[in-house]
Amino acid sequence: MRVSTSSYFESGTNALLRAQAELVKTQQQMSTGRRILTAADDPSGASNALRVAQSLGRNEQLRANQTAASNSLAVAESTLGHVGELLQGAQERLLQAQNGTLSAVDRQTIAGDIDALLGQLTGLANARDVTGAYLFAGYSESSKPFENGAGGVTYQGDDGSRKLEAASGRLVGISASGSDIFMRIKNGNGVFSTGANSANSGSGFIDSGSVSDPSALTGRAYSLTFNVSAGIATYDVYDTTAGASVSTGNPFRAGQSIAVAGMQVGINGTPAAGDVFSLSPAVNQSVFKTLADASAALRSGAAAGARLTTVNNALSGLMQATDHILTMRADFGSRMNELAAYENVSGAVVLEHQKRLSELQDLDYTEAATRLMRQQTSHEAAQQSFAKIAKLSLFNYIG
Repeated sequence: MRVSTSSYFESGTNALLRAQAELVKTQQQMSTGRRILTAADDPSGASNALRVAQSLGRNEQLRANQTAASNSLAVAESTLGHVGELLQGAQERLLQAQNGTLSAVDRQTIAGDIDALLGQLTGLANARDVTGAYLFAGYSESSKPFENGAGGVTYQGDDGSRKLEAASGRLVGISASGSDIFMRIKNGNGVFSTGANSANSGSGFIDSGSVSDPSALTGRAYSLTFNVSAGIATYDVYDTTAGASVSTGNPFRAGQSIAVAGMQVGINGTPAAGDVFSLSPAVNQSVFKTLADASAALRSGAAAGARLTTVNNALSGLMQATDHILTMRADFGSRMNELAAYENVSGAVVLEHQKRLSELQDLDYTEAATRLMRQQTSHEAAQQSFAKIAKLSLFNYIG
């Protein structure tokens, strides 16, 4: 077989280039720490690494969502804790206001305290999370949810709840609607509320009452109208919803329980002739209005009975609000516990994916360093050999 000089040089050059390419590839592997630089290096390994990397990215995003959700819920839960403490403080002040020995000035002072608590409550209702989003604005995270105007505190948000995906297919709420937390609270005892006509002139006041017979509840409103003759007080029961009299001339004794359509109330003090008390189905009322009504009653010049009735109603409303806040706070706590469980699982999954990805992609530095030294030595030897052999020619021996 005849080997030409040109083919000899070409094959030698190609061999050197291949050796140099392998040397460069090893150097790149060592600089990046990756065994697989292109899919051609290990098609099966590259395919597996891609799948693992995609799953790892997905789980890392879920972990980021879980952290963000936990942070928001922690702020919300803490805020509701402060709200509960504030409502407890308001109840204590209103209980003090029920003391019959207080002067009008004393009641004005307590009313001022209630106003201050109302302002603090509005501030807590407008709390933000760590990202600056309003916690209790629903979807309107950038809009201040509660405004205190001439007509009282109003809600400017919506009924939505922002959510983040905390696990595959599981969305966890990270906020709440302020209307659900602060505005939709049943007044009175939660089933019905009691009231006194502002024109009442006696010292009689009605308590918040209780349900004596759930099966007898009609869902209608009733009134108790008092008559006094020769020092004897009686009362008439009237169904204001149906517009019909229920009973008349019922004897009255202070503190005695009065039963009306499954509802039981007590009236203390001495009602005057013409005084009217009401029993109505409970309706949603904001905790802001409950506090505002209590403050207004303490500042008013109404008769003691009407004032005490309003304050009693406010106390009942605040107890309902406190229970409601505790329920909402427990809901936030439950979500935090759920997220904590997801975080533990996701953390373990991420570590496992990182380990598997390392097994597929990471370089064995000991093997690579040994290979690099071998390739460098071989490449240098090949270069020197080719240089010497290239000088050999038949013409060197002619002459």
